[in-house]
Amino acid sequence: MNNKNNKTCHHLRPSLLASAVLVGLGSLPAHAFELDTGIEDLQVRFDNTVKLNYAQRVESANSKLANSWNNNDGNRNFSAGSAVSQRIDVLHELDVVYRRQFGFRVSGNSWYDHAYDDVGSANASTNQYEDGVADSRGLSSYADRYFNGPSSEVLDAFVFGSVELGEESLLSGKVGSHTQYWGETILAFAHGNSYGQSGLDIAKALAVPGTEAKELFIPRNQISMNFLVNPELSFGAQYFLDWDASRLPESGTYLGFNDAIQHGSDDLSLIAQGNPMFGVLPGAPQFLRLTGGHTYTPDKRGDYGLMAKWSPEWLDGTLGLYYRNTSDILPNLALQVGAIGLPQLRSGVVGEYNQFYVDDIDVYGLSLSKNIGGVSVGVDVNYRENMPLASVPANVNPLAPAGKPGFVSSFDGEDGVARGNTVHAVVNGLTTFADTPVWDGASLLMELAYSRWLDVTDNEQLFKGEDWYRGVDKVTRDNFVLGVNFTPTWYQVFPGVDIHLPMTYNVGLSGHSAVQLGGNEDSGSYSVGVGMDVRNQYRFDLKYVDNFGPFDTCESTTDGAAPGANGLYNCAPGQTTAFAGTPAQLKDRGMVTFTFKTTF
Repeated sequence: MNNKNNKTCHHLRPSLLASAVLVGLGSLPAHAFELDTGIEDLQVRFDNTVKLNYAQRVESANSKLANSWNNNDGNRNFSAGSAVSQRIDVLHELDVVYRRQFGFRVSGNSWYDHAYDDVGSANASTNQYEDGVADSRGLSSYADRYFNGPSSEVLDAFVFGSVELGEESLLSGKVGSHTQYWGETILAFAHGNSYGQSGLDIAKALAVPGTEAKELFIPRNQISMNFLVNPELSFGAQYFLDWDASRLPESGTYLGFNDAIQHGSDDLSLIAQGNPMFGVLPGAPQFLRLTGGHTYTPDKRGDYGLMAKWSPEWLDGTLGLYYRNTSDILPNLALQVGAIGLPQLRSGVVGEYNQFYVDDIDVYGLSLSKNIGGVSVGVDVNYRENMPLASVPANVNPLAPAGKPGFVSSFDGEDGVARGNTVHAVVNGLTTFADTPVWDGASLLMELAYSRWLDVTDNEQLFKGEDWYRGVDKVTRDNFVLGVNFTPTWYQVFPGVDIHLPMTYNVGLSGHSAVQLGGNEDSGSYSVGVGMDVRNQYRFDLKYVDNFGPFDTCESTTDGAAPGANGLYNCAPGQTTAFAGTPAQLKDRGMVTFTFKTTF
């Protein structure tokens, strides 16, 4: 009996160590280049992935969207037929492993996009101001770095190690900049157990519909540990040493949808009413505006998470339990209008707006992964306390009566948004199809997400689910969204060449989510294209990408989405007043993209 046990353990140990190494490194490129070190226990891999991307706008601007003063900079910067991306990215990856137990990984990305070499608009509606100076129109320095370049950044930079404890147990960990993805959600990142675990590359999500949520994660400095008790039970923990927001398309970039947020601009137009001195005082702008003030961010340290996974033989699957205390990764706005006199009416600047990210969100999650009838099924369910809810920008006014819609009497850097408790659920299935008369093979991913807000615990007067709010994105109690990725494949169409036909479709089926980017009814995105793998090393993709969704436009001066200081629903005729999510803001940005990628 003892000999049998020893034999089993001898077989298990390399598997445990290999698993720890794979967890430490993440996925390696198919053509990873391994250096010959001359040392048997030392493995070194160095890889470079080159990606070339060209994209061209093929859809003309919608006249109403092009006239939307706080949402139109990207629309005006790129006309139909113009290149919106001429980008080269080079990803460098270095992995060093010693004795299949310890090592480190460093990766970095470099880029340059010729399409952003000379981008800007002289249109009066631009948000590309700097401290109110009108002749500084153009991309911000931040947007210029990340969207134009040339520039680079370090992504992964961590050390890892593992040690066996007893016959079946393994303790492993990583320290440094890396990502951890908990749960089974694939597409609906706003509803998964992993929400807030890392900032998300939303610009990539919008440019490439159907991108898996874990591919959007931005590496974050942290300490993570995993303890494999036995093949059925494991525990995990992480403690964050840094915080970073999601990256949204900046003002002036092609897919920019909100010109006032993050680093893209320094200006927010007040479009509820026109400037009464427009056309009267020389130089007075059509609309008054606020300049960018302070951005309030959470403490860099302190977010943490705990996880347990159980894979009993009778279940033939894996259950996961999670708890995380996290900060938010999406911004909110607080508006502070000052005293207004003739100097302010002439300059147009009447105050400032602040951006802020809240913290102390509690996430309690459950997951299940299991194969059912040849379909790989994943389930995420989570309950969130103190979650920021979809809100109108908070107007800060010390004289505002308590509970006045859209107003708060004070602002301390995080209390300018409605907060409450929500429930989220995600169910997905991934399956493959064998050879048929139509294709040689195919893969299908379908994911349904659901959310429900339970109660509002703070700033109910800002919540878009209240009776006084009447925008097209008015929050409903329940919300359903659907995502579908389908890719048929034809193998060896030419020698060494496989052809793919990737298609994606994402849509809000019912209701409007109470959380940002959670989905809106009849709003979504889609893409259809053709891909080609050459010798399993060169990848070519040609796609059409577009968005859809409804939005509201002011038809009369009292047609706004929310009441102003006077209690009236003031708005400027012709201006947009509400959008059914981000896709509605981008519904006229249809584009064709061509991508080439290879690793060596």
